[in-house]
Amino acid sequence: MKHRLYHPPPLEPGQSLILGRERAHYLTRVLRLRRGETLVCFDGAGRAVEATLEDAGPRSATLRIQAVVEEAPEPSPRLHLVQALLKGASMDLVMQKATELGASDIHPVIAARSNVPLDPERLARKTEHWQRVIESAAEQCGALHLPRLHAVRTLEAWLADPPAAAILLHPGAPVLPTDLAPEDLALLVGPEGGWTDEERAAAAAAGATAHGLGQRILRGETAPLAALAALRHGWGWR
Repeated sequence: MKHRLYHPPPLEPGQSLILGRERAHYLTRVLRLRRGETLVCFDGAGRAVEATLEDAGPRSATLRIQAVVEEAPEPSPRLHLVQALLKGASMDLVMQKATELGASDIHPVIAARSNVPLDPERLARKTEHWQRVIESAAEQCGALHLPRLHAVRTLEAWLADPPAAAILLHPGAPVLPTDLAPEDLALLVGPEGGWTDEERAAAAAAGATAHGLGQRILRGETAPLAALAALRHGWGWR
């Protein structure tokens, strides 16, 4: 299997891609790609191309696109993960695995029990970091579409305009069904400590249905992945 590299569009045959120091190092030192060897570049919007490494140095590398090798339509149905902010590296894990499991959109939200710093500069840096985590995960798992990472906002703001029918995960609620019809769906997952009564009431008022994942209490980073996998399995991994 050829190495894969994410590069934002456009990706057109004959086009040269100039990569900076970090990507050049990755190609030549990590992947050990040599001049004249090929790899697959994908644009995160459904297109993959074959590209040849034409030149490489310590500060830059040049790729030449040879041909389009695959194009795929937007994923359908769309599966939105609405994830309350988690502490430490847990959000990184959720971003990585949600990409692998086929989430189409990831919405980080601020919940009452999100015990994380919320200053704007820190959140901006975190968002940039999460985007890189998503790109790296897509390179590894073979995805052609990147999940769209939405700006951090409050749960209240998200509930004011939900993009799809919503399921809110809550321990003790009826078990999440795995035979749901394939249609656009939003999965709301709380922080450590779960959603407050007020948040659950607000979600219900916005039309969300509460479901659980059985009798066990799952960690904040485990619950979204278990639910995503269950839904995708029920949809035949579409």
